[in-house]
Formats: sequence, structure tokens, C-alpha cells
Amino acid sequence: MRTTTHRRSALRTAAVSVLAGTALLAPAAAALASTPTAERPAAVRTAAAKPVKIDIGAGVTITVKDGKPYYNGKVLKPGQTVNDGIYLHLSANGKRLYSKTQGGGTPYAIWDVATGKSLGTQKNSPTAAVKSALTAKPSTATVKAWQELRVSGKATGLAAGTKVDLQQKQHGTWKTLPASTTVNKSGAYSLRVKLGLKGKNELRVQSGSTLSPVFTVTVR
Repeated sequence: MRTTTHRRSALRTAAVSVLAGTALLAPAAAALASTPTAERPAAVRTAAAKPVKIDIGAGVTITVKDGKPYYNGKVLKPGQTVNDGIYLHLSANGKRLYSKTQGGGTPYAIWDVATGKSLGTQKNSPTAAVKSALTAKPSTATVKAWQELRVSGKATGLAAGTKVDLQQKQHGTWKTLPASTTVNKSGAYSLRVKLGLKGKNELRVQSGSTLSPVFTVTVR
């Protein structure tokens, strides 16, 4: 009996020791879980984007950093033009760079600022004033009275959202009809109209002082 009691006491002592060890580990685990984020290893930083190089010729290279082109160490501002033997012009939105090296017959080169890729060339200066113009064409040359037709065309030198009106010649005087629309981003427009004046109608599209060529629609 004494031997049995001794064994039971030993088992109880072992159980108490295990519980005590668990109790000691718990605060340590809690302390690890509450370690401040600042003490953890910092994330690897993303490498900075490499500057874009635009070789405009004549040994001149334009460097683009953070989306901004630099010439002779100075940043070009949107809409800015430089002409010191090398011609440079940055578009108003800062997305296109126009360049021209020495040699009068060379066209203006166009570059995409973001990628440095060539977008081709153009003959006219990007800062030259563009004369406004309108084209106009009816969807049909002959209609019945009050039958709807469309007049479509394209505007040059007119900003998107500019209003255009249809005019009709009545007894030698041009009258603006209740048919108008606005120019879209690509410069195109299209409007609907119904004509009731029988015979050959002389028509044109007008926006301020800009007029389209006169065209005719016959109403039967």
C-alpha cells in the first residue's frame, strides 16, 4: 500500500509540473504576438522607374524623369516652346513632344513622352494657328416634305463641344433653322432636320464666322 501511494504522489507532482510549465509559456507566446509592427523586417522597396530617353537627332537626347521631359537640365513645361537652333514643343497636356533639328526642310517629329516612341512626323508647326473649317453632306439629295434627313460633316480648328447650326437660304437671306448639334472630340458632327419648303433648298452649316460650302436638298 505504501508503494502505491508513493507512485500516485509522483504522478500528481508530474501533472502539476506540466501545468506550471504551460502557464509559464503562455505569457511568452502572448508577448511574441504583441510585438510592434515597427520591429518586424521592413518590406523590400520597389525599384524606381528608369528615365526615358528620346533621341531627337543631331546628338541631342531628351531625358524624361517622372513623366517630365528635360532639355539642357531644365524641365519643359506643358505648352512650352524652345527654339535655340533645336526646336522643341511640349503639348498642352504634356503627352507629346515635337522636335525639329537644324535643316529647314525637315518635318516636325512627334514623340510619345511616356514611352519615348516615335509617333511619326507632320509638316506644319504644332504651334501654328489652324484655320477653322466645316464640311457638310446630306444623307440624301431628295426627300418628301417634312421627311427627316441627316446632315453630317467634320470641323477643323473648332474645339469639342462647339455648337454648329444648319442654315437655309430663304428669299436671298440665310436663316438659321432649329437644327443644331455640337462637335465631338474627333471633330465630327451629325444633326437631323425636316424641310417643308418644296423645291431646291440651299443649305449650309455655320459656327460663328465659320461656314461650310453650300449644298442642296430637293423637297418634293
